[in-house]
Amino acid sequence: MKPGGNIVNVASIHAIATEALVAPYAAAKAAVLSLTRSSVIEGKPKGIRTNVVLPGAIDTPMLWNNPNVKSGVEKINPTDVGKPEDIAAAVAYLASDDAAFVEGAEVRVDGGRLDHL
Repeated sequence: MKPGGNIVNVASIHAIATEALVAPYAAAKAAVLSLTRSSVIEGKPKGIRTNVVLPGAIDTPMLWNNPNVKSGVEKINPTDVGKPEDIAAAVAYLASDDAAFVEGAEVRVDGGRLDHL
């Protein structure tokens, strides 16, 4: 990547706090946080920024087809469900020149859901 480029990774709030029965998912998302941190260290000298977005419950088939959600093991409050556009807006900001001094940020886009896990 050329200097001035930027990377926006997408993890999950499950990378920070999680529930039972999602260990592989949570571990994979925690690895994305580690990758982001490493990318900041390695990218900064090359003029490349890296940040990460941490979505919460987003109105997608992945959420509603989740076996834990379908069975009721994982409770989803409808007021805690965001739209894909909410994530897109955060990614667009982090990729923009408006975020030129934002580096290594973990941006929660979860409607406060992490506070309830």
